[in-house]
Amino acid sequence: MASLLGQFFSRIKGSQEDIASEGIVYILESSKYARDAISIFIYNNTGISLNNINYISQSVGENKERPDISGIDENGNEVIIIEAKFWASLTGNQPSEYLKRLKENSVLLFVCPKLRAISLASEIETRLKNDNITYGYIQNRYVIDKNKYIFITDWSSILETIKTALLNNNEMALVSDVDQIIGFCEIIDNNTFPPIMDYDLSPAIAKRINSYCDLLDKIVDKLKVSENADTTGLKSTGQKYGYTRYFKIGEYGISVELNMKMWELFADTPFWITVHIPSAERWEQPENLKNALKNVSQKLNIRLFKNITNKNVCFSIVPKIGEVEEKVIEGFENIIKNILNELPLDL
Repeated sequence: MASLLGQFFSRIKGSQEDIASEGIVYILESSKYARDAISIFIYNNTGISLNNINYISQSVGENKERPDISGIDENGNEVIIIEAKFWASLTGNQPSEYLKRLKENSVLLFVCPKLRAISLASEIETRLKNDNITYGYIQNRYVIDKNKYIFITDWSSILETIKTALLNNNEMALVSDVDQIIGFCEIIDNNTFPPIMDYDLSPAIAKRINSYCDLLDKIVDKLKVSENADTTGLKSTGQKYGYTRYFKIGEYGISVELNMKMWELFADTPFWITVHIPSAERWEQPENLKNALKNVSQKLNIRLFKNITNKNVCFSIVPKIGEVEEKVIEGFENIIKNILNELPLDL
């Protein structure tokens, strides 16, 4: 979700967690419905009943610990601590010093990106063991003595819970504020290096990506035979986000590309085809060609996107699923032939 706050996240100095948590405190201070929604969320996930909670931020303790958000009940007891996390590690006081602040029937709630939850849980368990804190583990929740809970949730779950309560009670100005925080969190997630997981290092991933590069070479080799594709003076290139092969068929220059960034952002495929008008100086894609390609896209039902690295438009190509290599290559060959057949002979 785009938001004004999200657009300026890279220019904001200081802690991103502080910005998100201060925003949540503002909303909780402003709406009883939002506060009640948090209490219901906590009860549904831990069985702890929290009533008439007031929320404050940055409440410094005796050992200089400073939780992002503290929830105080009507008797002045700190019964919930909410700690905002994106990708930073736990501080030296977390979670042990925070647990010391909490009385019985209380909750230490960590809010983090979904992909951060596994590594954050591992950090928490290590700290608990190192500090000799006995705990039980029940359905993604850590139970400490005197019925204290450590619970991990993600930003989307907590913010959507608050937003739903505000919508149901027509507090639309605050809904807009929640949307700002949601957009801010999404931008941080999308622009931050995610933790490396075991499966990310599997050789199977490298084998698959290498096979995609080899596939492009074989597609071009097939087109040389079937369509007299000409690669004279045209070299394959490796870019930051992929690999590209160039060739000419008739009046047009064509590139078949493995583009990881386009794959990440726009379509469920790494394969892209761009059609150009070739000249001695450069390959171009004038407006009349772009218009013709839009017509081809509609007629052949192949999606067309603007390439993020240049001003050209390109087709996203989904290969045949579950087919052997020969059939996949044949599929690409037919797609390229169909695109060229629909283009004018002279633009």
